Amino acid sequence: MNEIAIKKTALYDLHLKLGAKFVSFAGWEMPIHYAGSGILKEHQTVRTDVGLFDISHMGRFELSGKGCEAMLSRIVPTPTQKMKRGDAQYSMLLNEEGTVLDDIYIYKKGKDKFFLIVNASNREKDFLWLQGHLENPAILQDVTLETALLALQGPKSWNLMERVLPFDKEEIALRTFVETEIIPARGNGVLVARTGYTGERGYEIVAPLPNVTKVWNALLAAGGELKILPIGLGARDTLRLEKGYPLYGHEINENTTPIEAGLDKFIDFTKEFIGKAPLILQQAKGVTKKLICFQLLVGGVPREGYSIYSGEKEVGKVTSGNFSPSLKKGIGMGFVAPRYADIGSEIFVSIHDRGAAAVIVKPPFYRKGK
Repeated sequence: MNEIAIKKTALYDLHLKLGAKFVSFAGWEMPIHYAGSGILKEHQTVRTDVGLFDISHMGRFELSGKGCEAMLSRIVPTPTQKMKRGDAQYSMLLNEEGTVLDDIYIYKKGKDKFFLIVNASNREKDFLWLQGHLENPAILQDVTLETALLALQGPKSWNLMERVLPFDKEEIALRTFVETEIIPARGNGVLVARTGYTGERGYEIVAPLPNVTKVWNALLAAGGELKILPIGLGARDTLRLEKGYPLYGHEINENTTPIEAGLDKFIDFTKEFIGKAPLILQQAKGVTKKLICFQLLVGGVPREGYSIYSGEKEVGKVTSGNFSPSLKKGIGMGFVAPRYADIGSEIFVSIHDRGAAAVIVKPPFYRKGK
């Protein structure tokens, strides 16, 4: 698992032909945007039509073996014990102190059979953590380099999926998945989940590595009339920020608990899990920092690390910030002391040594998507 060289996804050559500009991210060469479109156009395409992402840099694990369902339930704080076959669930890995090692997605493929998606930067750490908390005969396999991961996102994504799935049925339900095939790329099965990280209707598609080029091409061909575009990681970040979704290494990390990050709604306190005791104590005592969303009242673009002020007092730091293509203004997220976190409160963000006025808002910033 210690690949030192910069890795390329199986679609790298196709991205080159499409004019992708690349950036090194978590050890992978990934498209940031494409020639002829750019981040703003790609962002808007996902908001109005449909876009196709290659997110194969993210880690993928298979967990199986007798008793692994019970083991997983003790490892993660979410109610995995309530999952049915075909369910997809957002979750987290916590350490004994209750802080976040990673946020992950769990897919239940059957009794004692799961598929996990983890963040690219945490792939090795997560694998070792999970492996250290499993018991025989549970088996954890890293299948990242044997598979590929695509994301089809936008209001027209189901219109496209109807054209390429080999069955006639109602739309796949939110936070569920099916194991099927993409018609023009028959020969290897795919996992199609209705999940996503953009706030729009969308699907993530796990495909065997030898078949992903056919799947990618089939989706682009079927989406031509729907104005589909390939989308890079630049728009992925602005899309998730407009919905107020946390990003590991920014809003969540090993110094932050789910309660501080506003993710306690995903925690099932009725069961036992790693990190539960510190979180119960934090619930009783209250948090010392709280994640806020804010939008600028003046021009400017907030960035990670910029200071947040209440009057003359520095009260926190920006964790994510950017220009919102949908709202046409600067938006951001950050941590402040709870007394400064009220919705509607005015704050100031230090941008190029000047205080830019901003207001704390309730997430999401952008509300049209489903």
